[in-house]
Amino acid sequence: MSLPNILLILADDMGFSDIGAYGGSIDTPNLNRLAEQGLRLNGFYNTARCSPSRASLLTGLHPHQAGMAHLQGRFGPYTKQLSDNCVTIAEVLKSHGYGTYMSGKWHAGVVPPHKRGFDKAAVYPGGDYFKREGIAVNGEKLDPANFGDDYFSTDSMTQHSIQFLADHFREQPDKPFFLYQAYTAPHFPLQAKESDIAKYKGRFDQGWDVLRAEKYERMLKLGLIDPAWKLSLSEDSAVEPWEDEPQKAWRLRAMEVYAAMIDCMDQNIGKLIRALEEAQQLSNTLIFFLSDNGGNGEFPTIRDPGLLPGGPEYAMTNGHYGYGWANLSNTPYRMYKHYIHQGGIASPFIVHWPAGLARTGEIASTAVQLTDVMATIVDLTDAEYPSEFNGHSILPMEGVSMRPVLEGAEIAKDYLFWEHEGNCGVRQGKWKLVRFHNEPWELYDMEKDATETTDLAADRPDLVKALDDQYAKWTKRANVLTFEEYSQYDTRKINGPGQVVNIAKLKANRQRKR
Repeated sequence: MSLPNILLILADDMGFSDIGAYGGSIDTPNLNRLAEQGLRLNGFYNTARCSPSRASLLTGLHPHQAGMAHLQGRFGPYTKQLSDNCVTIAEVLKSHGYGTYMSGKWHAGVVPPHKRGFDKAAVYPGGDYFKREGIAVNGEKLDPANFGDDYFSTDSMTQHSIQFLADHFREQPDKPFFLYQAYTAPHFPLQAKESDIAKYKGRFDQGWDVLRAEKYERMLKLGLIDPAWKLSLSEDSAVEPWEDEPQKAWRLRAMEVYAAMIDCMDQNIGKLIRALEEAQQLSNTLIFFLSDNGGNGEFPTIRDPGLLPGGPEYAMTNGHYGYGWANLSNTPYRMYKHYIHQGGIASPFIVHWPAGLARTGEIASTAVQLTDVMATIVDLTDAEYPSEFNGHSILPMEGVSMRPVLEGAEIAKDYLFWEHEGNCGVRQGKWKLVRFHNEPWELYDMEKDATETTDLAADRPDLVKALDDQYAKWTKRANVLTFEEYSQYDTRKINGPGQVVNIAKLKANRQRKR
C-alpha cells in the first residue's frame, strides 16, 4: 500500500461529548460517519489549553519541552515560539516526500507555520468569525475585499484547504499530503450563521440539568462510558441548577449559537470528505479528529443581557455560554478547560482510514495523549524522526505509537503527565493523581471512577507519594516551571493563575452541600 495521506482536524474549545458520535445532541452527521466507519477513543487526553495542546500535537513533545507551556506570548520566553529543539509533523513529513498544508488557527508562537515545515499555510487570527481582516497565506496578508458578503471564517478555512488539495493533486499527483485543518470553532465569541442557529431553536429548552442526565444515558448505551462511572455532580464544577438561572433566554440563545458553530464545522468537514472522494483519495487518507481542550467555562458573566449572541455585532466581552452548558459539553466529567480533571483534558478522538484501519465501528479505551500522535504518524508513514534538524539537536519523541490500538490491540504507557497553570496530574495504569493549583493531591481509580467522584488519596498515601515522586522527576526532565517561577514573565500582570473557577469557593460549596 502506498504511503497514506494524513488529515489532522482540530476543533477549538469543544467538549468531550458535544458531537453526536460521543452522545451529544448537536447535528454532526459527517463526524458521526467518520466514527461509525472508523475508530473512537474514549481515553484520549489533550493538555487543557489551546497553545500548549497545539504545540504538543504538532511536535510529539510535552508543551514545556516544545516551547509553548502556556498561552502564546503571555509568558515571554516560556511561550514565545516553538523550540528549535523540536520538529513539527510537517517538517518530518516534508522531509519524507509529503506535500504539507495548513489552514486555520496557528497559535503556536511567533514563527509562522510556513517556516515550520508547511508548504502552504492560510493562517486566521481567531476572534470575530465575520471579520475578513488579518488572514495571511505564507505570511502575505490577503485583501479583505476579495472575500464575499457571505464570509464566515469556518467556511473560508475549508475553502483554502480544498484549494490547497486541488493544487496538490494537480501539481504533485504522485506525492502524499499532510493537511492540518485547525478550526477556531466553537471557541468564543459566540457567532454563527442565522440559518444554522435556527435549527437549534428550542432544542435545549429543558436546561442543562435534564439534558446532561439524558446525555449520560445515551453515552452508556453507546458504550462510551462504563456503567460503574457515576455522573459527576454539577456542584463539583460550580454549576447552579437550571431552575435558578436568572437569564434563561440569554443562556438558551448562547447554547443554540454554540451548537450552530459545531454544526457549521461538521458541514465543512463534510466538504473536505467530498473533496477527497472526488479525488479518489479518501480510502488512503488517515483522518484524525480531536479537540484542543475541554469545554470552556471562561467568561461566565453576562455583561449586557440585551445583546444576544450570534451575529457580527456580538463580542466575546459580553460572556461565553457559562458553566452549565460547559458542564453539559464535558458530560460525564467535571471541570473545564485549564484544569487537569477530566473535563479539562478529555477529548473526543476519531480515526478514519478505510485502506488501513483494522477495526471499525469500535470504541477503544487505551489511555493516550497528544504526544502519541506524532509517534503514530511516524510509525504509519515509515518517516524518520530526526536527532538533528536545521543544525539543532532534537529532543526524542515523548509519545508511543497508537498503531497497535488501530490494529485491535492495546498499549500500556508507563505514565501520562500534565501541567497547566499549576493544575497538574499524572496517570499510571488505572490510577490518576490530580490537583488544583496549590491544593492537595486527589487520587482516583479510573477503572471504577473515571468521573472523579471519590477521592482515595487519604486511603492510599503510599501511592500518592509514589506518583508524586514520578511527577517531580518529570517536571525536571520536561522543563516544567511552577507558576510562581514563570509568572515573572507575565505580560498581563495578572495576580495568580487564570483560574476559571474560584477553587476555594468551590470547595466550600461542595462541603456545604454534602
